[in-house]
Amino acid sequence: MSDVHDWEGAINARGFREALLAHGRAEGQIKEGEGLPDDEDELKYMAAEAIESGETEFSLEDPEGERGSTDVRAFAGLYWMCDWVGISGPFASLEEAADAVLAMAVDQDCAGFYSAASGSLPDDFIASRSAKLVKVGKTFEINGTLYLRTKAGLVAQ
Repeated sequence: MSDVHDWEGAINARGFREALLAHGRAEGQIKEGEGLPDDEDELKYMAAEAIESGETEFSLEDPEGERGSTDVRAFAGLYWMCDWVGISGPFASLEEAADAVLAMAVDQDCAGFYSAASGSLPDDFIASRSAKLVKVGKTFEINGTLYLRTKAGLVAQ
């Protein structure tokens, strides 16, 4: 189970507590008439579980789809970056969250490590922010379409 890196930001996000309570009741973790757990560790665990159960709206994948992969999930009307290290967020929009994921990946200077990106964003949005992840002459998959990295950027094949 992941940790929420900015716990104060998460728990104080507008609508988060209400969504967490609804999720806990739906999953049978909270009985009708009860509130959120008083124990902070239990509450953090429940929050991480709830966020990770959210719909994946964007994903940046390494070739094996393992430790380097990062997803953006929607929960409580907010977007959360989830990877093997933990959960970051909340972000107000999918674009903001995807930008954060791609910017961090580009800043790691690891061209060729990632193989694909997909999600509920236009290909051109992803391609414009992913070019530096791909070595010139190599391909990168965006929403099921292969893109070739040229000196000018990513070009659909």
